[in-house]
Amino acid sequence: MCPLWKPMPDLEFRSADARFGVHIPGATVRRLLHLCRSSWRKETGGILVGVYSAALDCARVSAASGSPVDSVRGPSWFQRGTRGLQRWLDRRWASRGAHYLGEWHFHPYAAPVPSDTDLQQLEIIASTADYRCPEPILLIVGGDPSGKWLVSAHVVPKSRDAVPLQRLKEPVEPEPR
Repeated sequence: MCPLWKPMPDLEFRSADARFGVHIPGATVRRLLHLCRSSWRKETGGILVGVYSAALDCARVSAASGSPVDSVRGPSWFQRGTRGLQRWLDRRWASRGAHYLGEWHFHPYAAPVPSDTDLQQLEIIASTADYRCPEPILLIVGGDPSGKWLVSAHVVPKSRDAVPLQRLKEPVEPEPR
């Protein structure tokens, strides 16, 4: 089986105090890596949508948008556009009840560490009533999306510092018999 088509495990992240969590299905991880590979050596990104767990302590990502056509980007910067996003969001809301959870972007061949600009943008989102998202998620894919890549996750609560989330241990794959 081609390594790029190997089943992708789900990703789980939690804050140290277990107050915040993020679950990303393997299919969404695969889509993110595809979008990153397609961007070559330029940053790209989009939005995350999904639902929250019944206890409201874990965001369950159900989809990640691609980069809107009016986005602008370079090798070490990205400004997400908005063209077509509302329609994309409306379709996911109507079909799955999914709503805006936060942002994602790609740091090509670099560590998935949020910049001050990344965190400031999420602080603005957290405090802007129109987003209806007081605790947005920031997901960053870094490295080589065709080879060795990493993902970081943060939650940026309104009027608080960003909370880094730790990736939980990957499930152990059974050995072939």
